[in-house]
Amino acid sequence: MSILFIGAHPDDIELGCGGAICYFVEKKPELELICYHTTNGVYSDINGQSVRNFEEILEASNKSLSYLGIKKKNILFTNTPATQLKVNKESVSELQKVIINQNVKYIFTHNNPDTYHQDHRNTHFISMAAVRRYVHNIFLFELYFNYAGGLMIPNSYIDISQYIDKKCEALRYHKPEYIKFGSEKWIEDIKSLARYRGMQANVNYAEAFHVMKYLLQ
Repeated sequence: MSILFIGAHPDDIELGCGGAICYFVEKKPELELICYHTTNGVYSDINGQSVRNFEEILEASNKSLSYLGIKKKNILFTNTPATQLKVNKESVSELQKVIINQNVKYIFTHNNPDTYHQDHRNTHFISMAAVRRYVHNIFLFELYFNYAGGLMIPNSYIDISQYIDKKCEALRYHKPEYIKFGSEKWIEDIKSLARYRGMQANVNYAEAFHVMKYLLQ
């Protein structure tokens, strides 16, 4: 039985679920944890200049997610470049094959509305289409830079107080994003959201989720 974490870009899963991954690695070792990226993260700037190549992305993701406890064989990418993700038969079927082959019982994926990034939104819709017949437990995560109508309204939390430093250290492996969003300011912003969610859940730090569907067993 597996938990599948679905993100659009190389750092999205760590941002939304880095603490949750640590929690499941420690508390539920019988579960297989899989990270699936709907793009390969490769992109160019507005002038058409390549920002980084896939080898760099894969190295950073392997280091980051392995640090959190994910097996390298369970770190998956598609061949779709970032910013070019489409909701179509191919993208839905590719994810659906992973769900079926890996006996996925829980998924964590992007909320909608999330940010205004088209890959985030499309990842949500691809996920919903792929799981509709197969997965009964669906959790939506949030990213701290949510520009689409304010913060998510959660109805579930995971206490990540003992994992917050590990989550932040994992994100530092994604150096282009780390630099792009202000280096340690980025880390402090991530911690601030976790503190806020922790206050709501009456713990020090938490990750928050919107449970879209949950089947009691």
